[in-house]
Amino acid sequence: MSEDWKKKKIDNFVILNKILGKGTYGTVYLGYMDTGQNQVRIAVKTVPMDSVKQSPQILNLIKRESTILKAVEHPNIVRLYNANRTQNYIYIFLEFCPDGDLRKFMLSKKEKHLSELEAIIFLKHIVEGFKELFQKKIIHRDIKPENILLSNGIAKIADFGFARVMEVEMDEPGKFSRNGTPIYMSPQILRGQPFSAKCDVWSLGIMFYEMLYGRTPWQAESQIQLEQLILNKPLKFPTKPVRSQKVKELVAMMLQIEEKDRLNWQQIFENQVIKMNEDMVRQNMNEIMKEDPMTKSMSLNKIYLDQYKVVGYLHTKIEDYREDSKNDLDGLKQMFDEENPDLILSQYQKEMKRRESFQKFYTYYLYERNVAFFINYTQLRIIKLQTFGDITLVKEQFLQLIFMLARNQLLHLDKINSALNSNKHDQFDQELWGRFIVSKDCSRLLTTIKNDILIIKEVFIQVREKCPQFQQFFDKIENVKDFLGQYKQIISKAIETLKAASTNSLGKDIYSGIYYLKICLNPYDFFKQVDFDFNAFYEETENANLDELLNLI
Repeated sequence: MSEDWKKKKIDNFVILNKILGKGTYGTVYLGYMDTGQNQVRIAVKTVPMDSVKQSPQILNLIKRESTILKAVEHPNIVRLYNANRTQNYIYIFLEFCPDGDLRKFMLSKKEKHLSELEAIIFLKHIVEGFKELFQKKIIHRDIKPENILLSNGIAKIADFGFARVMEVEMDEPGKFSRNGTPIYMSPQILRGQPFSAKCDVWSLGIMFYEMLYGRTPWQAESQIQLEQLILNKPLKFPTKPVRSQKVKELVAMMLQIEEKDRLNWQQIFENQVIKMNEDMVRQNMNEIMKEDPMTKSMSLNKIYLDQYKVVGYLHTKIEDYREDSKNDLDGLKQMFDEENPDLILSQYQKEMKRRESFQKFYTYYLYERNVAFFINYTQLRIIKLQTFGDITLVKEQFLQLIFMLARNQLLHLDKINSALNSNKHDQFDQELWGRFIVSKDCSRLLTTIKNDILIIKEVFIQVREKCPQFQQFFDKIENVKDFLGQYKQIISKAIETLKAASTNSLGKDIYSGIYYLKICLNPYDFFKQVDFDFNAFYEETENANLDELLNLI
């Protein structure tokens, strides 16, 4: 396309001269689709016909991608709306994913890798997409971070140019062309041998390893060297960052060199790592219903904490995402009749500014919420230590400590809840804040905070009933400042008691408990940035050895 064009209209699609990215054989532009009821932002892949004439294979790839994407519809697969061809271009109208690709997300991390929890969440999204592909007998053949797009916390499989429908059974090897990206190719594709749908299991295993460690397990300067390394250099897992045994076992089973030894897709779908949350919660709930009220409330708190210890980018629900996608822009009702594309681009820029501001608000209050849940995590750590006899605080001191931690959590969450229900904000632009508090982003955040409060309040009530004298003591404190003074005194006293009783022979759990209590004294002195990576913090601390914890204390 020439440089000076501003807007093109094809059927019910509008293409704007706003480049989103460039691929191997085309350019991706911003666009909009008129559904008849609303306007949906889309991505438009454009391929010059000159390129197609020079390389007829490109047309075959485009046809194959369009055919396959028309056959699938799943929240974890990028959606195809339509494809069109003019004299000069081929246009592919695709779902817009505003948050870039998985590679970009990984590079945004300080250590260039994800926490184990984040990696598993993405893995689950991708596996859900592969369930749909498996049913349709489709293999992808080019799974890599660049081909996993992100949209509001949802990972989506993209770029089906090398995909094909299997004419044989999915686990039955066939002779197919050698397509894909070498570093992610299975050994069978590298060697030009017949392969099955397990080629995608290998590619996903390589990418999962990369999410966990920030690099692929084998690195080479040529395809021949890569093949030799895979065949002759056993798979190894770095000692840092520390990863769970079940995750390493899954990766190892996905990266078996011979297909007969490698997991198939049915085994992936049923793997413990993929299914563990729902199975564990179901099992735990059955046990919890037999417990007394106080133990039950603390157990429910633990289950809730295990799932929502850190809430952030990856906790968007697919149902919420679908609802947002129905009408993702306001104020563009006349867009398709608008003759001034500059105005449309201006509206897009305003929307991006609004999105950036909303993300700023959202990030700030998620940060505040995650600080509160760090206190909750510390409380549960102390309960666990006391229950198993690792620490022996006298009953009154123990209950007083739990009471004060629970109360401080509620103060944090009540403050957030109050702010999100207020029409005014002292720190943020008033107009943008007014739009934010009526948005779905704010509604989702409020729902999270209210659920947090319900869970934590139940624990607080149960502790209060066990020790009413603490509530009477608390009622005498006239303001938050006085409470925090008493709170710090009680925390400091507990730290000194635990330090005096601790010995190296007790293991590291007691020292991590002391470390967490020290942070609880002044959490904002430790969690200084609103973009603080809580997942990485928990992972690093939980996997620290005894000497490292002693240095922290």
